Amino acid sequence: MKTQQHFPIQGMTCGNCVAHVEKALRNLPGISQIEVNLEKCQALIEYDSTSVTYETMALALKDAGYTMGKPID
Repeated sequence: MKTQQHFPIQGMTCGNCVAHVEKALRNLPGISQIEVNLEKCQALIEYDSTSVTYETMALALKDAGYTMGKPID
Protein backbone atom coordinates (compact mmCIF):
# COMPACT_ATOMS: atom_id res chain seq x y z
CA MET A 1 0.00 0.00 0.00
CA LYS A 2 1.51 3.32 -1.07
CA THR A 3 1.90 5.83 1.73
CA GLN A 4 3.21 9.39 1.63
CA GLN A 5 4.39 11.03 4.86
CA HIS A 6 6.65 13.80 6.15
CA PHE A 7 9.38 12.74 8.57
CA PRO A 8 11.65 15.02 10.61
CA ILE A 9 15.35 14.41 9.94
CA GLN A 10 17.96 15.54 12.47
CA GLY A 11 21.62 16.04 11.73
CA MET A 12 21.44 17.66 8.27
CA THR A 13 23.54 20.80 7.86
CA CYS A 14 24.21 21.15 4.10
CA GLY A 15 23.41 20.00 0.60
CA ASN A 16 25.71 17.00 0.95
CA CYS A 17 23.65 15.86 3.93
CA VAL A 18 20.52 16.02 1.77
CA ALA A 19 22.23 13.84 -0.84
CA HIS A 20 23.32 11.32 1.84
CA VAL A 21 19.79 11.09 3.25
CA GLU A 22 18.31 10.59 -0.22
CA LYS A 23 20.88 7.93 -1.08
CA ALA A 24 20.36 6.02 2.17
CA LEU A 25 16.61 5.88 1.60
CA ARG A 26 16.68 5.22 -2.16
CA ASN A 27 18.63 2.03 -1.51
CA LEU A 28 15.67 0.55 0.38
CA PRO A 29 13.07 -1.58 -1.41
CA GLY A 30 9.62 0.01 -1.51
CA ILE A 31 10.75 3.66 -1.64
CA SER A 32 9.25 5.34 -4.71
CA GLN A 33 9.90 9.06 -4.07
CA ILE A 34 11.89 11.23 -1.69
CA GLU A 35 11.93 15.01 -1.33
CA VAL A 36 14.32 16.26 1.35
CA ASN A 37 13.96 19.83 2.61
CA LEU A 38 17.09 21.07 4.38
CA GLU A 39 15.46 24.28 5.63
CA LYS A 40 12.58 22.42 7.30
CA CYS A 41 14.80 19.47 8.32
CA GLN A 42 12.32 16.96 6.98
CA ALA A 43 11.72 14.51 4.18
CA LEU A 44 8.56 13.75 2.26
CA ILE A 45 8.73 10.04 1.49
CA GLU A 46 6.42 7.99 -0.69
CA TYR A 47 6.79 4.30 0.05
CA ASP A 48 5.07 0.94 -0.07
CA SER A 49 4.23 0.16 3.55
CA THR A 50 4.10 -3.56 2.75
CA SER A 51 7.77 -3.47 1.61
CA VAL A 52 9.44 -1.05 4.02
CA THR A 53 8.67 0.07 7.57
CA TYR A 54 9.40 3.22 9.53
CA GLU A 55 11.89 1.24 11.61
CA THR A 56 13.78 0.10 8.49
CA MET A 57 13.98 3.67 7.16
CA ALA A 58 15.06 5.04 10.55
CA LEU A 59 17.79 2.39 10.85
CA ALA A 60 19.11 3.15 7.35
CA LEU A 61 19.36 6.84 8.26
CA LYS A 62 20.96 6.05 11.61
CA ASP A 63 23.61 4.03 9.78
CA ALA A 64 24.17 7.08 7.54
CA GLY A 65 24.58 9.37 10.59
CA TYR A 66 21.11 10.97 10.81
CA THR A 67 18.07 10.61 13.04
CA MET A 68 14.58 10.13 11.64
CA GLY A 69 11.62 11.08 13.81
CA LYS A 70 8.11 9.67 13.75
CA PRO A 71 5.85 10.81 10.87
CA ILE A 72 4.54 14.37 11.10
CA ASP A 73 1.27 13.75 9.21
